Amino acid sequence: MREITTSGASPTSQIQKFYGWKNVGFLFGVYLLSLGAVYYGFNVIFPEMVKTQGWSRGDASWAQTLRGLLMGFTAPLIAIALNRFGAQRTMAAGLSLLIVGCLLLATVTRELWQWTLIWGVIMATGFAFGGLLPVQTTITHWFDNKRATALGLVMSAAGVGGFVAQPFYTWIIDYFGSWQSSWYFSAGFAFIGSLLLLGLVNKPEDIGQHPDGEDRSNPSTVAQRPPPKTYKTQDDWSLPDAIRTRALWFIIILFLAQVMPLWLMIVHGVLHLTDLAFSKMEAASVLSFMVAGSAFARFPVGWLGDRIEPRRIVFVLALCSIFGLTIIWQAPTVAWLLIAGPMFGVAYGGVVVMLPTMIANYYGRASFATINGFIFPVQIVFAALLPVVAGYLADIQGHYDSSFIFVIILVGLSALCALGATPPRKKSEAGTVNQPDAD
Repeated sequence: MREITTSGASPTSQIQKFYGWKNVGFLFGVYLLSLGAVYYGFNVIFPEMVKTQGWSRGDASWAQTLRGLLMGFTAPLIAIALNRFGAQRTMAAGLSLLIVGCLLLATVTRELWQWTLIWGVIMATGFAFGGLLPVQTTITHWFDNKRATALGLVMSAAGVGGFVAQPFYTWIIDYFGSWQSSWYFSAGFAFIGSLLLLGLVNKPEDIGQHPDGEDRSNPSTVAQRPPPKTYKTQDDWSLPDAIRTRALWFIIILFLAQVMPLWLMIVHGVLHLTDLAFSKMEAASVLSFMVAGSAFARFPVGWLGDRIEPRRIVFVLALCSIFGLTIIWQAPTVAWLLIAGPMFGVAYGGVVVMLPTMIANYYGRASFATINGFIFPVQIVFAALLPVVAGYLADIQGHYDSSFIFVIILVGLSALCALGATPPRKKSEAGTVNQPDAD
């Protein structure tokens, strides 16, 4: 990759040559293909596999639980890989595993143990090393003032891909008459995503640049920089120090309230709606609109997150999530579902941008991967069991009422946690000015 320099350039040319926004473009494409097109395709393919193969919903859901557990517990390893090898190599390894996993699902998967092993281990490792944490870490390294905006833009890619994936895979399964055909297409999407990694640059320092394209060592640049509208720490917190703060544990609860309802919808959303006599296409359309709402929300919510304290935005989004989940649970009509689906999508899509923004704002960009490496396993221990429990409860009770009631109560609790998650403050920041909303 060619080196990009800014020495001797005018301020205008420096802005034009800032590589951060090109990185955003590459990451958008990778995230759209790896998470949007592959992961969200699961929503449609999984129910077809369960019905065709005659599997128990609870037994088949263990693969998703194992996937979640493995993704959580590999987070510390991903943080080490990111710090040692950078995002480009880390993500390349992950996408390679996704390609292999998709091809195995298309060709050899017939038994439940094969599905559990491939989706729960191989695909999980691929998603972990090729997905969320490397993407968020790269954006955090490249952006400070516009961090939430850039995160929102990149992470909207998953929603865009997922919106297309729902009807696309439904059509593919109907056209070819088998769910196996869908995994071939998924392998192709992951391969295209791996090619886009060739343009990725891990950190601005790797090519002599600075976050936001601003040289913070230049006094004139610092003097011209407007004060931040949201709190951003001046320190990089160590993990032990961060663990001692109230805000980090509130953020973990916020993660749970975002992940658990989402997993319930991804694994059991189509099954819940078809149990209530909606057609497969109607159910897939609701989830497609849900993902579309997520895609629509991420960029504007990210833009707001650079101007309004993210925790306040999360509080409002939690209320939207409660509304959407309640309507999806009761499912009165298709019209109501097509309102509630996007409403829930807006909520979880916005929160998925705000939470990493809060971590970077509160604890610093250098500590971002390490702190996330701690958070992911903690939240996943609790979140990963939900798909299995919901599946077994549905097998026994014949409905998903208990699961929906649980996640709605959890989201309500998270709204209170959002209000209480004020920024932690080190003694070194006691005299810092222009830091809104700090304790």
